[in-house]
Amino acid sequence: MEITFNYIRNRIREHSKEELLQFCHNVLDDKRDKIKPIWFVFLLMKWTYLYGGEKNPSKPLTPQKASKILKSITDFNQEHITDFMKDGGIHRAFHILYSQQFYLQTSVYREKFATQLKLYSTISGKYDIQRSFETKTGFKIVDFLFLMQVIWLYTNIDRLEKPSISFSGYLTNNFLKMASELTNVDKVKKLLQLLVLDPINPNEKINSFKRNLKSQELQSMERTFFTLYPLQYFNNKIKVIHLSVFNYSLNYYIYDYLKSFDDNFTTEFGNRFEKYIEFGIKELNCPYIRENELKKQLPKNSKVVDFVIDKNIFVECKAIEVQAYASVNPTDELIYNSLKDSLIKAYFQQLLNVAKTLNGDKENWGIILTYKKLYWSQFSDLYDITKHNFEETLDTMHIPPENVFIIDIHTWDRIISIINDEEISLIEILKIAKNNNSVVTTKKQSFDMHLDVFKNNPLNLNYLKDEIEELNIAKKHYPQQQ
Repeated sequence: MEITFNYIRNRIREHSKEELLQFCHNVLDDKRDKIKPIWFVFLLMKWTYLYGGEKNPSKPLTPQKASKILKSITDFNQEHITDFMKDGGIHRAFHILYSQQFYLQTSVYREKFATQLKLYSTISGKYDIQRSFETKTGFKIVDFLFLMQVIWLYTNIDRLEKPSISFSGYLTNNFLKMASELTNVDKVKKLLQLLVLDPINPNEKINSFKRNLKSQELQSMERTFFTLYPLQYFNNKIKVIHLSVFNYSLNYYIYDYLKSFDDNFTTEFGNRFEKYIEFGIKELNCPYIRENELKKQLPKNSKVVDFVIDKNIFVECKAIEVQAYASVNPTDELIYNSLKDSLIKAYFQQLLNVAKTLNGDKENWGIILTYKKLYWSQFSDLYDITKHNFEETLDTMHIPPENVFIIDIHTWDRIISIINDEEISLIEILKIAKNNNSVVTTKKQSFDMHLDVFKNNPLNLNYLKDEIEELNIAKKHYPQQQ
């Protein structure tokens, strides 16, 4: 029998929300550290909130029936990915898998909290991001990040390897009391109100999630809305739905929230993103040119880049994401339309032209900096699927696509730290990446994988020291000992 959305929805309607959600939580809790396709469980939970218990009375949910429903979701529309493979687009199939799964492999470390504090609070701009967030949530940026950091430490308490303490998956009353002592009860209550999905009336929040896909056939590949609601009220307790989702929220909650609920956020964030990147460039202690200075050296009305480092590294900041539909249906046309005003423009209209004009007779390099990781890390992969939109005579010799890399903000921070700690330059790191990518067996899909040859030390970044200190839990709890 062909599995259809209507079939799955009708099976979900037959059973109570409570029983289906209990089954989902049991699956998520079973061997929590084991890698498994939990994204299908998130979709079952979403559809359970939307459709569960619509038929009255509900049928009893046996383990066999529950497993059959989950299996039907797992098998649902698998041909979408295999169709790309059949057409020879294996890399497109992996692009879909990347969108579906890789965001659930996000790492967290304390410097990422500091990065957010600097972007949203320390760095100022024409538009007050901090005021916007506080107006909408009741939280100052620093207080929100501090509490999220406290929960992060608690969820990782198992690493202490002390048998007497462990993380059960729930935020216990004792923990909430401790968090209230570190801040105050009102702040803890506000955080729970913000991050907990209302189990009584969840539909509005679910349906308003910006990265939802309208097509039910593709929803098993979408990013889960739980990234905005990583805490669940379940069995009269507060539960972290899954650490992989919560880790993503720790890194990107403020960005995703404001991008969803503040129309003025995106432009202001782009400006602050450039300022943040400049802090890293300054720390390199090498000559660089800003965009405004660059305009004076180029013909009038020329396209420019944000920075030029050491005369031959051209840097452009593009704090963008691939649109949700293009992420799961990565045809040439959809990818081009999604990225033509950002990554594609950065290379074809900006990097190429500036490199040719300023440094046409030298070997040039390009860096396109993004906030989040994207599927591509070397521009040559994106070049191959978008070049047909440009003239065949386009001259790329001045900065070939294999010399251009797409790097997220946290990988950029690590690059700066590596240069601080080890006797290596930015160009040498780019050359390592290029050499790795020239051979199929050593090619890396994500730029940070090229950095595995270096020591994984804590980040040594002067421009984050004040923010790290401001979020220091020990300082707030034991100020007399500081």
